[in-house]
Amino acid sequence: MATKRKLAEKQIELQSRMIALSNVNLVTCGHCGTVLLHDLSDEEIECFACKSVLDQCDCPDLWYEGCQNNEEFDEVEVNK
Repeated sequence: MATKRKLAEKQIELQSRMIALSNVNLVTCGHCGTVLLHDLSDEEIECFACKSVLDQCDCPDLWYEGCQNNEEFDEVEVNK
């Protein structure tokens, strides 16, 4: 079974491939947190859920290089 960190690394790799092949990115709305796809050539992103219009920089990538090092992907070992 893969670790959480290895699974996160796979998600980052898949998102990077998606961007390279299609110029489409997977982000979260900076206002309501909804997951959105957007074309990287668009300067603004309009959220379908809350209708906010945001700059790309206001919508964080769902996966990004380095996030695999976040504490949430640490595995806690249990001694038996």
